[in-house]
Amino acid sequence: MGLASYLPVVFFLLSGFAGFSIFVFSENNGLFRLVEHFADNKVLPGSGDPLRTVYTGFEPVDRLLSVLTVFFIPVVDGSNPSLFLHSVTFTGAFGSAWVLVVLEAWRKGNSSKMFSLPSIFGVAAQVATFAVSTPIYFGLQLLASDTSFQPTAKNIAIPRAVVNSIPIIFILAYQVPSFSMLIPAPEIVTFDQKQTLVALWQPWPVYVSILLTVTSLLFSESTSDNSPFKLRKSLRAAYTFALTNSALNHVVAWTVSLLTVAKPEFFNEDYLHSLHPAQVFTPYNPFTNGELKVKDIGDGVHIFLQWDFLVGTTSVLLWAVTVNAFARCKIQGKVGWFGLLFKVVTSALLTGPVGAAVQLVWERDELVLDDEIIKSAAKKAL
Repeated sequence: MGLASYLPVVFFLLSGFAGFSIFVFSENNGLFRLVEHFADNKVLPGSGDPLRTVYTGFEPVDRLLSVLTVFFIPVVDGSNPSLFLHSVTFTGAFGSAWVLVVLEAWRKGNSSKMFSLPSIFGVAAQVATFAVSTPIYFGLQLLASDTSFQPTAKNIAIPRAVVNSIPIIFILAYQVPSFSMLIPAPEIVTFDQKQTLVALWQPWPVYVSILLTVTSLLFSESTSDNSPFKLRKSLRAAYTFALTNSALNHVVAWTVSLLTVAKPEFFNEDYLHSLHPAQVFTPYNPFTNGELKVKDIGDGVHIFLQWDFLVGTTSVLLWAVTVNAFARCKIQGKVGWFGLLFKVVTSALLTGPVGAAVQLVWERDELVLDDEIIKSAAKKAL
């Protein structure tokens, strides 16, 4: 357990690195000055339409939503193909990573602890970034939760009403708002309406938490049988949803990008460079590109989100490897590092880093629940 005491520090350091690679770099490359310019002048980037400044009537919140709208408009207006394609894989990864966070928050062994309130970290992920908040969440989880180092069927249990509802709730609270932001303006919605859709998307982790809480209150009694066998069946559906969500977006984004290399004749000349894998997925190094100045908000947001994605998904995958390894050690008596690392690499290539993380946490739960099922069957046979 000596290693276990140091692991949270790694996650807190990852969060600190995210702060530098995202916020300090964005300040130095001029992104934040551009965002401030449009927000102060109340102009929407790209279209030049008026920036909406009133949403709730509460000035601090309205100011934040206006700034976030300026930031996210280049992601959803189609003006930057590289940024848009990167956002496809990021959207899948973020949603699936949050399925893991939500499941962890609802586990019996984590009840009444700070990380059992994922909406707080979800809002932080929207405002302070996925890459800064997620490592903090998992660092705290490793610091204070037995579900990581001593998983049992009892402490990893989750109300089945919550588990069963995860696919539909994430579709309604995350995917529908995400797709709604892509509705073209001014062809289908006005620019003002599009800004409202962007603003409505921002608190999606809160929507998820509220809907799961309501579901738990209304339906827990009808799904009170939380035996390892029943829970395992419910978890399989939730993990299948999360894995599909991450893998599908990962495969689509990388297939389109790699086609620019394998079949460049399929693309208009204007898109060959912008959709190239190096352009879409490889960020500038903040240590060697200190003099870089972005040309427009879209380019700056792209660099910002590239680092947000890389650090955030790395933290999710590292946490998943950690809890999987401790479960293997506890139940099987050994880890088998070569096989585990081979699985991590191949899964990450095929389904993305968060897809690999989903598979590892899924395997952890199966190991723990199967062990309990076997032990219970053995007791009954005596």
